[in-house]
Amino acid sequence: MPMDIVTTAGQAAYANPLLGAINHVDHVKVDVSGLTTAEVDTKGYLKPGVPLTQAGILVAAGSVYGMTFEAVKIVTPAQAGSTAALAAVTSDPLVAVCTHGLVNRDIGEDNLGRAYTAAEIAGMGAGNALKLTST
Repeated sequence: MPMDIVTTAGQAAYANPLLGAINHVDHVKVDVSGLTTAEVDTKGYLKPGVPLTQAGILVAAGSVYGMTFEAVKIVTPAQAGSTAALAAVTSDPLVAVCTHGLVNRDIGEDNLGRAYTAAEIAGMGAGNALKLTST
């Protein structure tokens, strides 16, 4: 039976950027204060396709530990209104991430509304269990 995605007015629907089955999942405590409006939508959901370190921060250098694969409510809409509002958030939720798999670059970047950074691309390179498709 086919599945339908039904959304309420104004709510985004995101595609899963991971190809194939998601068999390797771990939880990371996400540092919300380090996120931007590219990673968190206006409703307060952390978008699928966000590459994170094991410490739960965005990748600036080193390897990507895990990738979000579903939208997860992490803040209120008021807190998601701007990057400055996100920076003021002190509660850090646990979020499930996929630690092994093939990431569709186009879907991940479309979900985020931005290109992956050079550090994120390098972090999914050789020696990592997450691999990035070419565009």
